Amino acid sequence: MKLIQSIFCFFLLAICPSLSMAIESEWVTIEGVASLENVTKTEARRMAINDARRVAIEKVVGVEILSETMIINNEVSGDVICSFPYGKILDQKILKEYVISEQSKDRGGAPLLTYKVEMRALVSKEKGKADPYFRVAAKINRKVFKNGDQIELRVTPTKDAYISVFNIIEDQTVLILLPNRFREDNFVKANKTLIFPSKADRKSGIALEAFIGDGKARTDEMFYIIALKEPIKFDSAKFSEGIFGLYDGNSGLVHDLVKETVGIPLSQRAETFIYYRIE
Repeated sequence: MKLIQSIFCFFLLAICPSLSMAIESEWVTIEGVASLENVTKTEARRMAINDARRVAIEKVVGVEILSETMIINNEVSGDVICSFPYGKILDQKILKEYVISEQSKDRGGAPLLTYKVEMRALVSKEKGKADPYFRVAAKINRKVFKNGDQIELRVTPTKDAYISVFNIIEDQTVLILLPNRFREDNFVKANKTLIFPSKADRKSGIALEAFIGDGKARTDEMFYIIALKEPIKFDSAKFSEGIFGLYDGNSGLVHDLVKETVGIPLSQRAETFIYYRIE
């Protein structure tokens, strides 16, 4: 994704103090699996890792957590734990990964290839209860974009909230979109919709444009949207916005974002993801 401004080249920065809290965490050893049927080895590996993450959170938290898989054009393109409130992976170390062949009971004993990952994961167990009446809904103008298409994001909280938007690109790099130095006010009233880029953003030359790197046929990305009851600053030294798809290599990764959000009380936040593909 590229963020375009007609006069200035810039990085988007977060603007308010970050929250630091003691976090209860535990290392666990688990494994995750994924079928290689109808997916690439890279996709199966990603699914197996996310399956292991789900198992790790279930093991520490003690509840069943569902996972949500993004499917575009009948192809699996990503997987993420959607029950964020119960626990989060702070760190992980892959111990072993391999492909095994097993006999399928559903296919008359025909061999079935499975990608397996064994890893250790540091899981935070979050305390408190989420506010059942505090939710955030988000949508974009489409799920699949062509290179150069304009992207519009709409976010609606059920209560007054401060909205932060992050872009997670395929290599796990996290870029912050809102708030930013050109749009510091990220407060949204209950049941009102934040639009980004807004008409005012467009008038000033700001737009979100789908961008795919050189040599790629497609890329899968996501928006992570978090609504907060109180303004919180995310570390601007960790999360930045690249210019024309070029990054300085210093922007944070997903695990950095998790560490930033895990200390925020469950009652004070609501979260959602939006997946999309650029071809």
